[in-house]
Amino acid sequence: MNSNLDIRVYPIDEPKGNTLAFASIAIGDLAAIRGVRIVDSTKGLFVSMPQSQSNDGRYHDVAFPLNGDLRKEINAAVIDEFERQSSLYPEQRGYDRPEAEAGGRDAAEVKLDVKVYPIEEPRGNTLAFASVGMDNTVAIRGIRVVNSDKGMFVSMPQSKDKDGVHHDMAFPLSGDLRKAVSNAVLADYRQQAAERRQGIGEQLADAGREAAQRNASAPDRPAAAKKAPGLGD
Repeated sequence: MNSNLDIRVYPIDEPKGNTLAFASIAIGDLAAIRGVRIVDSTKGLFVSMPQSQSNDGRYHDVAFPLNGDLRKEINAAVIDEFERQSSLYPEQRGYDRPEAEAGGRDAAEVKLDVKVYPIEEPRGNTLAFASVGMDNTVAIRGIRVVNSDKGMFVSMPQSKDKDGVHHDMAFPLSGDLRKAVSNAVLADYRQQAAERRQGIGEQLADAGREAAQRNASAPDRPAAAKKAPGLGD
């Protein structure tokens, strides 16, 4: 296994469907991905990244490796760890060491590729969605820009467990990197919002100028004819 990968697999003792286990993956000192599934199919086991469903009914990976070779390596390592954990008695499974943490890497050294998609007419407190690529290695989608009483903040993609508690499905490993991602997403959103306001202002100004030009070029209206006196006036 690549030393930059920390993979944890948790087999389901009595699976009721084709999901045999869940897994979490830490990729170097960049990001963690949770809710990864090991799925049984007619073609054998495969690894499914956590997914969300869009409005058109299609499913999309919430987080995933950007490099095809890295994805293959992760898939193989997850399957190997699943088979190892499955060979143990339930009471023997688990991990003695804590999950991987970032090794103090400076967030300024991490190349971020940020894309923000503002919602034209938000109906709730979600103002935009965003995706972030880190070092051309891993991407996180479904990030939200949220409006609150205390101002805007960035929320990582989340899932809700059976108890109704929300958990991040993917997130930067260090607080420093998470802050850098949040700042980059908010900066992009604010820039787009400012450009949109400027565009609307320019459209209104153009419309005002066109209206003034039409009024200036329109012929003078003739004075209204005096009303002829009627009988009895």
